[in-house]
Amino acid sequence: HAPAPIEIESVGTYAAQLLAAKVIVSSADRRAIIDAGAAKAAAAKGLTVIPDAGLVAENAGLTEWPVPMLGAFDPAFLAVPREVIQLTMRTNQKYFACADSTGALAPNFVCVANLLASDGGVAIVAGNERVLSARLSDAKFFWDQDVQVVKAGGLEAFLPKLGDIVFHEKLGTVADKVERVTKLARWLVESGAVKGDPDLAEQAAKLCKADLVSATVGEFPEVQGIAGAYLARVARLDPQVADAIRDHYKPVGQGDDVPTAPVSVAVALADKLDTLVGFFALRMPPTGSRDPFALRRAALGIMQILQFVGVRLALSEVI
Repeated sequence: HAPAPIEIESVGTYAAQLLAAKVIVSSADRRAIIDAGAAKAAAAKGLTVIPDAGLVAENAGLTEWPVPMLGAFDPAFLAVPREVIQLTMRTNQKYFACADSTGALAPNFVCVANLLASDGGVAIVAGNERVLSARLSDAKFFWDQDVQVVKAGGLEAFLPKLGDIVFHEKLGTVADKVERVTKLARWLVESGAVKGDPDLAEQAAKLCKADLVSATVGEFPEVQGIAGAYLARVARLDPQVADAIRDHYKPVGQGDDVPTAPVSVAVALADKLDTLVGFFALRMPPTGSRDPFALRRAALGIMQILQFVGVRLALSEVI
């Protein structure tokens, strides 16, 4: 935008001179412009931007004269789980996702250009739409593959491949871990520690890692559990089982949701307890500087669930 190089006259005029040359020095100002501009672009179509402070900051770091613009994609891609679509847009393209008046994911996105285009951004938006369409086509391909597997053989069709994934050389494969977690989840319910259906707890535990070998999670590891829940619904499993598959990793950090449904609680506790006990039995506890197996997170997750849900459990007996 600046017609020629500029020479800064003084510290006092630095920001103003750059502003005149279409460079916004303050990252806080760029974030505010992106926030307001994205909201305005979405509102013009009756949409809202799904809040993402981290993405605002990232776009502010990538631009010096941010110009948010609204684009669209084929509504047919909405058949893919919304988390996969949002992840594709956020991670690969730095786009903001949009929601309609009901809160459902809209077939639109907001991208942030780094200039004021002479055509009003028509070419920029069209280019971004083409790139996103290719990304979403890949995501839909993987998702459709997984749906076909489930329709043909249920979510159980993925289970044999878990035997090919090593959880830890001294603790066996992921299939071995699932077998342990399944027994423990059922015991937690049958013992009365968790009030729920032992059959559903056992089924959910058996299937909780199935999506790890799905094509979708292979491409988008961040949606493990989430993809499994969607596939469980494709298989018409009990909603409690689907929710437990989705929530058994929780809580994964401070401020994360804590599972509260009985089946979810049983599987989440069983998974974390198995990890914790296994590595301590191998004399591989966390140290002051290293915790490669996230044992502190597992322990904190157990305590949060017990406190938040009010489960009365003799940990010494379970261990």
